[in-house]
Amino acid sequence: MSTGTVQIAKTRNAMRPPASSSLAPQAPPQTQQKMWCEFLSAEEHPQWDALVSKSPHGTVFHHAWWLAATGTPFRILVVRDENGALAGGLPLPAKNAHGFRLLHSPALTPYLGPIFDLSGADGACEQLHLMRSCGEALARAIGPFDSFRQIAGAAGPDLQGFLWAGFTASLAYTFRFSSKQSVSEISNSMTRTHMQKLTKAKRLKLEISHHGRVETLIELNRMTFERKRTAVPFDAGLVLRLWEAAYSRGNANLYLATAERVPIAALLTVHDARTTYQIVSGFNPAFPDLPGQNLVLWTAIQDAIEAGRNYDFEGSSLRGVETFYRRWGCDAVPVWKIEKAGSVRGALAQLAIRFLDRKRLGASA
Repeated sequence: MSTGTVQIAKTRNAMRPPASSSLAPQAPPQTQQKMWCEFLSAEEHPQWDALVSKSPHGTVFHHAWWLAATGTPFRILVVRDENGALAGGLPLPAKNAHGFRLLHSPALTPYLGPIFDLSGADGACEQLHLMRSCGEALARAIGPFDSFRQIAGAAGPDLQGFLWAGFTASLAYTFRFSSKQSVSEISNSMTRTHMQKLTKAKRLKLEISHHGRVETLIELNRMTFERKRTAVPFDAGLVLRLWEAAYSRGNANLYLATAERVPIAALLTVHDARTTYQIVSGFNPAFPDLPGQNLVLWTAIQDAIEAGRNYDFEGSSLRGVETFYRRWGCDAVPVWKIEKAGSVRGALAQLAIRFLDRKRLGASA
């Protein structure tokens, strides 16, 4: 993976001519703001992962190892301060489809977007200045594309810099429990319907295992989509790769509910230091009256809260799904869809995507 440097306003030169050229860049004056954008090499990815862990905006999905596990080619664009330290960055997964260059988030990667290091910025004014100036620099340094689509999650940064650069940010929601809540508080906010199902699970002596096989989850997920008469929107190999990458680093949990040793529901969650996210779930349609889904989800919520992490249901725009999540008594938290068309045909592609999204949401009503 090659390293490139991109010029931004009042920054170090990016398009560097050969050293023999009379136009070879000179050292910038000390009065100039020495900030620049560049793409990291693969050898520099540990620096990026350190920033992801340090930034309040970083998620498990921003890590280079997660992006590599998706199988989608990617580059990481960063902005460096006058000392050469990483001040922020943006992961850029890219794929070519029918001649379109699409900078879209990969499947099962719900949140990406820019992240910044705010540790050296004192107060709201300096922090906003850093996010907006560095954000605009990153947005203008991305390079050519037809369509850009990512979602900044609940902990995402200020996006005004991206708006100045011609991007749009549209509102969406996810459901969340805060790490500051207790399990008893969450239990009290739960609807009676969900509480009754958990009581039923206990009465029927449904069992929960933390050591199930990911292949069982994949099969239950397949059954779930088959019942809806829709195709699974990701392949089994992707689930396996993400599970292996996250589990080997202690960032994943797999929950399996059984009734008399028969798998009836499963859930895969991944987490960073701050938040647990549910990624893939499934249930056995042959047992519609057994509340296995409620049991695996409740177990995952308790584990997250007891570990001091938020719990993110990872989206909830489908009506039926929204109802199921809302009944847990969690908060609806805004997230932001960051988009931009980089060409006329990219704008047409985004219109087609929005049409399909509306059609999908309408079908779920």
